[in-house]
Amino acid sequence: MTDPGQAPSLLGRREFLTRSLKAGVGIGIGSVALGRASAAAGSPIGRHSAHIARAGMVSSEPLAPTDAVSFVTRPDLTPVGVAVRSSVARTASAGSGKYVFCAPKSPHFASPAGSGAVSNAPFPTGAAPGLMILDTSGELVWFKPMPGPTEIPFNFRVQRYRGRPVLTWFQGEVHNGHGDGHYVLADSTYTPFAQVHSTEYPCDLHEFIVTDQGTALHTAYESRPRFGRAPLLIGHAQEVDIATNQLLFDWSSYPEVSPKLAYVGNQPGFDDYFHINSIDLWPGSGRDLLVSSRNTSTVYLIDRRTSTIRWRLGGKRSDFALGPDAQFYFQHDARALPDGSGVSLFDDASHPSPETFASGKVLALNQRSRTATLRRRFVHSDAMFVTPSQGNLQVLPNGGHVVGWGYVPFFSAYAPSAEFEPPMILDGRFPNGAASYRTFLFDWLGTPSVDDLRVVVQHTIAPGRVRVFVSWNGATEVATWQLNAGRDTSSLLPQGRFPKQGFETVFDVVAERASHFQVVALDKSGSELGRSVAVTLE
Repeated sequence: MTDPGQAPSLLGRREFLTRSLKAGVGIGIGSVALGRASAAAGSPIGRHSAHIARAGMVSSEPLAPTDAVSFVTRPDLTPVGVAVRSSVARTASAGSGKYVFCAPKSPHFASPAGSGAVSNAPFPTGAAPGLMILDTSGELVWFKPMPGPTEIPFNFRVQRYRGRPVLTWFQGEVHNGHGDGHYVLADSTYTPFAQVHSTEYPCDLHEFIVTDQGTALHTAYESRPRFGRAPLLIGHAQEVDIATNQLLFDWSSYPEVSPKLAYVGNQPGFDDYFHINSIDLWPGSGRDLLVSSRNTSTVYLIDRRTSTIRWRLGGKRSDFALGPDAQFYFQHDARALPDGSGVSLFDDASHPSPETFASGKVLALNQRSRTATLRRRFVHSDAMFVTPSQGNLQVLPNGGHVVGWGYVPFFSAYAPSAEFEPPMILDGRFPNGAASYRTFLFDWLGTPSVDDLRVVVQHTIAPGRVRVFVSWNGATEVATWQLNAGRDTSSLLPQGRFPKQGFETVFDVVAERASHFQVVALDKSGSELGRSVAVTLE
């Protein structure tokens, strides 16, 4: 590995990826010859290599994190470890997205047929899949493990419902790359208050978008039997009323899109020719839908009124001529730009794509000339990732961007910039065997129940001293812990204040005559947020 600020080692990256492949993580890499050709004038990788040595950007990947993290105060929580490297530029732009939102699980749960992805890597030893909020240094803020081995977490993020920020996610079973479960909405106390369940067809893991009308757009899959052939998997874009779970709109990929337009053939047992993986609202009063199909490598604009296709971007029958480097294959997370001038997406470039590396892309669309041009691209530090499945590109309010590399155990943030390839200013990494379908940066105010404020006090070797462990799962406003101690619960007096450090703060204090202890959480102004129950020495 190279130190921060040094030029990255392509050989070091390849050694890491080769080890990952041997371990079964399923990361694709280009050839050594391709890497050595990166300085060729005018080549995409050459342009990328020209900017990776600039000051103010992350130029080397984080060291591999520990498989699992454990806590004295919360032995029931065992999230995967996460390593993060960030630059000074990240600190300067930290006003857009204070927290990382991800849902680590085993990557092979969502390898679509035909992706070329093979993963035998087990989920990291000792860790549990679940929903995670991290700060941008990689420290855990909140973790929710899944209730059982068949409940897989996907698509964890912040959205707005009826004017207030909420958490949303999918949990359920995964079969052949699509889901069968339900969506959950939770408030700032992390308490679920609504769920969306299947409406005619099982709720799928790929998409759940809350609209300003109190509805949700989500993906669903239909398996339609065919005589003498494998069942046809049909993608559905649906809109439901969140409060009532009533189905309001349903668009079916078949017969509107022919299976002949797919880039993958029939698979054993089923034919997932379309593989819907994102839905978005196109700007304007018509509320048309932007739908992404992985296996046709096409993004579709669906007319809400007629349920017909207005235009197709990419694939075998594109209505737009795609300019240099604007092509994409097996994409995920297609989003309309707010002004309707184009789309953003994550280009997986997975098998059998002719592309050599995955990237986030922003495409400008000229509706008159029906041309698409590559406005901006987001690549990793040596442009070698090929992502078999999953991934996302998030546009931040300040003009920055976030790439979740999906099947590959990384996520990255990029500075607000008008450059063709903006500098990467944050790089995060999960352990081998863990991946997050999408990864986001959001602001968030977490106000969990005081029941989650936990404290453990243990003896130390030093006479008269004790060691205090304290955590509050999900609390975002704690700046300082105040320790109260006494001979009994009626004589608890302040013994000192200690700055919050990470998920679980640990500090030693002198407490020769104390037998009961309590911790008070204080915000940055010194106001009380909550206090633990009194505990005794363990």
